[in-house]
Amino acid sequence: MIRNEFGASAGGPLYLGSVYDGRNKTFWFAAYEGRRQRESSFAQDIVPTPAMWAGDFSGLIDADGNQVHIYDPLTTDANGVRRQFPNDRIPENRLSPFYKAVQAITALPTNDTLPTQGPNFEKFYASPTDANTFTIKGDHKFSDKDSLSARFTRSRQLSKTFGGVYGNPAPGVEGPGSLRGDAKVYDPSIQHTHVFSPTFLNELLVAAHRSNKGSGTLGDLTDWAGKLGLPNPFGVTGWPTFYASEVTYNYFAFDGDNRKDEALTAYIAEDNLTWVKGKHSMKFGGKFRQEYNNVRELQQAQGSHDFGPDWTALYDPANDAAVQFTGSGLADMALGLPTTLRNQYNRGFYYFRQKEFGLYFHDNWKVTPRLTLDLGVRWDKWTPYSEKQNRLVNLDLDTFANTFQVITPKNVRMEDLPGIPPSVLSSWAARGLTWKTAQEAGYPADLFAADNNNFGPRVGAAFKITDKTVLRGGYGEYFWPMPLAQILQASRTNAPLNLLYSSRFSRFDGTATYGLQHAPGPDFFIPQAKVDIGAGGLISPDAQSFRVFDGRNWKDARAQSWHLSLEREVMRNTALRLSYIGDHGRDLEQVFAVNSRVEYNYVLNTGLAPPGLRDLMRVNPNWNFGGSKNRTGYSNTHSAQVEIERKYSNGLAFQWFYTFTRSRTTTDAGGFTNGGGGGVNDINGQATVPEKLQLLGQPDLSYDQRLALVYYNSTVIPAHRIRYNGIYDFPFGRGKHFGSSISRGLDLLVGGWQVAFIGDWRGGFWKSVANNRYLQGDPTLSPDQRPIINIFGAPQRLWFRGDFSISDSDAAMNPAGAVDAVRGLVPVDRSQRVLHPLGPGFDNRIPLPLADGSTRLTTILDTVNPNARAFYQGPGAWNDDISVYKNFKITEKVNARFSADFFNAFNHPNDVDPNTTTGLQDLSIQRNDPRIIQFSLRLDW
Repeated sequence: MIRNEFGASAGGPLYLGSVYDGRNKTFWFAAYEGRRQRESSFAQDIVPTPAMWAGDFSGLIDADGNQVHIYDPLTTDANGVRRQFPNDRIPENRLSPFYKAVQAITALPTNDTLPTQGPNFEKFYASPTDANTFTIKGDHKFSDKDSLSARFTRSRQLSKTFGGVYGNPAPGVEGPGSLRGDAKVYDPSIQHTHVFSPTFLNELLVAAHRSNKGSGTLGDLTDWAGKLGLPNPFGVTGWPTFYASEVTYNYFAFDGDNRKDEALTAYIAEDNLTWVKGKHSMKFGGKFRQEYNNVRELQQAQGSHDFGPDWTALYDPANDAAVQFTGSGLADMALGLPTTLRNQYNRGFYYFRQKEFGLYFHDNWKVTPRLTLDLGVRWDKWTPYSEKQNRLVNLDLDTFANTFQVITPKNVRMEDLPGIPPSVLSSWAARGLTWKTAQEAGYPADLFAADNNNFGPRVGAAFKITDKTVLRGGYGEYFWPMPLAQILQASRTNAPLNLLYSSRFSRFDGTATYGLQHAPGPDFFIPQAKVDIGAGGLISPDAQSFRVFDGRNWKDARAQSWHLSLEREVMRNTALRLSYIGDHGRDLEQVFAVNSRVEYNYVLNTGLAPPGLRDLMRVNPNWNFGGSKNRTGYSNTHSAQVEIERKYSNGLAFQWFYTFTRSRTTTDAGGFTNGGGGGVNDINGQATVPEKLQLLGQPDLSYDQRLALVYYNSTVIPAHRIRYNGIYDFPFGRGKHFGSSISRGLDLLVGGWQVAFIGDWRGGFWKSVANNRYLQGDPTLSPDQRPIINIFGAPQRLWFRGDFSISDSDAAMNPAGAVDAVRGLVPVDRSQRVLHPLGPGFDNRIPLPLADGSTRLTTILDTVNPNARAFYQGPGAWNDDISVYKNFKITEKVNARFSADFFNAFNHPNDVDPNTTTGLQDLSIQRNDPRIIQFSLRLDW
């Protein structure tokens, strides 16, 4: 990485000669800062091989040696039986022009690894960033009692990434896998201070914020859909996303970020009064903030398409599914046969509005010379987000089971919302969707219950035990509302103000297996395949996605925090602080499951095979409530901290911190994110609370008991952390301990040197094993038990006993002792491994008897995996940054400073996390950047 930072600043009294003399009352300041950063983004991925581009899929062999075969969909007979492509190779004359067009813009592999075995592509893509910031400031003193300060800041940052973001373009191609970001920020503020008396003053702040941001891909202005022959019914530009899904590994991605434009504006007025009376120093005041957030996200109007393995797979009628190890999504793409084509209707900008109010009172009371109390209370209020044109909807969880219905705000009818094409509403009505107003449904007018009870007490105390020892403690309660990101994620996709027009070719008859049993029609092939955006028959019978919020019971999140600290001066200018800090969060955003679809319990309870339309297994087959939110999440954190601080003295200052933390939570999503949510078996700290139906055997657990199933160690807070920083003046030069009387010329060389450092060490984050593998014991290994082996094309450390096999080619690259050591921990016999899939075929399918006497292998992956979560620690990390400074005193008024900054000064590589399935840690790559050196020269006068 090359990083250049530069800038200049100037200031002083405003003096315009005879026009204006403000040398004693008016002052100005101006500054500019610039940054030019040139770095590369590392991409490690899988891309099709030249053989695959040529139609040869004989290399589809997974890590366990299983060969995947592809079948010719045009040979499908009346019984759904197909013939295999000879040697798993598609003839050249059958390759789609679309496939060849994608090949021309996709990077080729950089190594010989099979994409079924591991990453076969590694490249550094350019990622430049330009940033500029301008600030002007003025201060004016009207009198001894009144002063005014005004500031204006404008900043802009423009960034690009040319590939490697869920897609790997060939050189010179601006489209898949790229990123673009352009942010402009304007910040004006005015502050007025008025002194009523020496003990009573008022500070008034009026400010604004305007942020214009655009993001997306480098291909946002190119008609890529037209170039590739994909449908583009809305005539938009930009990159169309598509994925080729495989049965034995992940997928080939040709993706790019949505185009998004934001114009975020906020106005704030804040007034604070300070009154000192006797032993009391009191502060009180309030704040008002108005937000205007205009956001447009053009999600996939240009296309969001899937190429699954259905058309080239073989049908298994006994299990109403594909025969294992048959079919390839990339082979489907080679034939030009999508499983699903989609184009999204976008309604343009949303105009979100919210008001914030705050009032507070605080008293610092010096009760005795040794005891000081801080007492206060704060009230916070946020109105629910509204949309200027009322284009928001929610759903009533109390009635969802028997209705296919949504709710509009206040008493505003759906038909009266502006800018919605009639065909959108008529299409949803034809699908059976109905709507009511909030007033008609008895629902909160703004679709979320307002929270008016955010009264947060503040209590603090400091007691001076001795002249060198102080005991401090405190308690407070704090609040925050639902972030805009959450409601935006819901409003942009929820029916009926959104319509994803789709053609599901592999489900042409409404079942999940049409593409497995039938030959494709001529109109199923690209470019003949289209997406109909007409008025009728648009919406599939599948369950419709909807992000529902429990609006009747919505609350603002809150955190109760307390601490106790003992501080003591252990030597001159050096203090020791011992602290305990606790925190309890409640009413946090929590993802929960409702109206789920579970095959295992359906088969177990009914004795029937799942219906062709799998959504008929839901309580309401019309809805798919993925990512639904309520306010039931909670967290508990306890932390012990040690801090040693030396104030600057005799050329030395430093701080050293050690923190031990035990943090458990039902969600690591955070209070200011869109919440995420990773399903009932999430392993990254954003688990969904399961419903009873998702528990194997369907035991009768209460909601609180099911919420407790996702309460575990935070996956973003390490147990141990050490941080330190400091500065040291070298004792050389004029006025120093060594060389105090040297000449000025020699002092310019050896005097004025300083070194500053900042470092961090942390233990590993809490981790889980893959959720499609089941634990049969404890897989963890101590550091001295972890062997290293060359496998999958790289040196790897076995962090825990995972699930993988050593091929003959990998075994040949290692000494026998290393292979034996690994096989002793990960047996060749898969059934003896501590971690493996369940079922007779190790595919997480369990045989269940059907009512007709037959047996069905039924998946258990949509039920809760009982594995322990976040139970082992990943690798730790440490980093040191060092800066060396040299100060030059050129004249009495002119000074210069040279600095050399060394980021990751010791060039220490931090290891990546182990793979959650294999337990292998790839030692050929590192988590952090290598050493970066930066030089700068500053002149002050």
